[in-house]
Amino acid sequence: MRKNLAIYSIFLAVSLTTISAIAVEIPITVFPLDKYDQNINNWVKPSDPDYDAPLIKFSNQKDHLKKYYNRYCATWDHKYVKIALEQELKNKISEQKITSKYSDSIKIGYAENFRPYSKQWIKDIIANMNLKQFVLPLKYKANNRGIAVKNLFARELPTTDPYFYNFSLPGEGYPFDNLQESSVWVGTGVYIIGETLDKQWYLVLTPHFIAWVQSDGIAKTSKAFIAKWQKHAKQKLVAITRTNISVFDNNNQYRFDAYIGAVFPAIFPSKNSAKNTTSILIPITNSYHNAQIAFAKLSNKDAAIMPLEATPHNFATIISNLIGRPYGWGNMYFYNDCSAELQSLYTPFGIWLPRNSSAQIKVGKLVDKSSESSQERLKYLMENGKKFMTIIKIDGHIMLYLGSYPNPNSAMHEPITMTYQNKWGLKPSDNSYRAIIGQSVLLPMLPSYPEDPKLNSLANEKCFQVSYLESL
Repeated sequence: MRKNLAIYSIFLAVSLTTISAIAVEIPITVFPLDKYDQNINNWVKPSDPDYDAPLIKFSNQKDHLKKYYNRYCATWDHKYVKIALEQELKNKISEQKITSKYSDSIKIGYAENFRPYSKQWIKDIIANMNLKQFVLPLKYKANNRGIAVKNLFARELPTTDPYFYNFSLPGEGYPFDNLQESSVWVGTGVYIIGETLDKQWYLVLTPHFIAWVQSDGIAKTSKAFIAKWQKHAKQKLVAITRTNISVFDNNNQYRFDAYIGAVFPAIFPSKNSAKNTTSILIPITNSYHNAQIAFAKLSNKDAAIMPLEATPHNFATIISNLIGRPYGWGNMYFYNDCSAELQSLYTPFGIWLPRNSSAQIKVGKLVDKSSESSQERLKYLMENGKKFMTIIKIDGHIMLYLGSYPNPNSAMHEPITMTYQNKWGLKPSDNSYRAIIGQSVLLPMLPSYPEDPKLNSLANEKCFQVSYLESL
């Protein structure tokens, strides 16, 4: 984290130097969080009568876990791969669309040195993609099944080059690398669709999306590997519950870091198993870069058998391990953006959510309040919201409803709508700047914010949709 902050400081220093030379202001302020208590236990209190009460029936959670398993292993299924490639691949490999998007003379893309990319830059990338290998329909190949053996960045194009729009525009520039789509956690099954000419990148189908990843982080899986992995996964899945933990194999060799959102098959404990630990399968590679199964032990403080019971207590525990982490556009630096935060949060409970906010809001029972005033929206939430099981989508952003609480910053202590979210920043109605939050945060949905009354209320965006996940 210190390294990332140092990089960001250098970037801002360069930005400010550049600005003084060309007389352009960065449209950024910092939103103060001093008045907003970031201790989840001061909102969701252990003394609450429903603290350990289930939010949904455990039998329903087990049904959700079966669906989660099917999605978890989907990329090794012939039928799923065929349908996904037919429906999703075309937009990823259209030379015309790629060229048009990244040679746009109106919306120019910039490198990390603030200089615009040349047309030759995208031509070289397209040539390396070897698009002729993707002539549809593609023939399914069982030997193309693989698994992530590293945590990987999922990229729209096979390059580590960042692609920023003009930094002087609100909500553009760092950290919004428009090629950064998401991450692929260790242990994620994939189907390899194709490979770049330089063999440094694979185009892969994951359980959530199609993207380019660096090939050294993917190992090919044999029929025997898949059979064993799926057998244990069907019996018991384990979710990481404390983020950025070091995972060692049974020979005490460090293998990788694990993050909340990562899932592994479990091993039933033997009589000699240590107490307070859970044994899992992890993927490693042999000298031919084929996948092999190794074993690791995790502390029960770091992982849980799925599904973790959906109680306010357990949700508060997971949130306490996520809150305050920096905002990561497209999982940049393996931090979360808004939809990745919710996806990670719900994983231990066996509830599968898609990767982006537009799809997430459609998973539960959807209620659209876009036509109503901000006051009506807030009233609706306080009267009808189900804490931890209601999510709210506004323009390009999604968050979790935590409940209605007395306003601690007001003498009247009027009720306010509390949310948990990973948010880059707030903006005024004229969209002229951003007040940066830049992390996962507990933040009330107020009619206005006294720190800066010009900022638009989260309840006052054009789009306002509510989804009830207990009605999955």
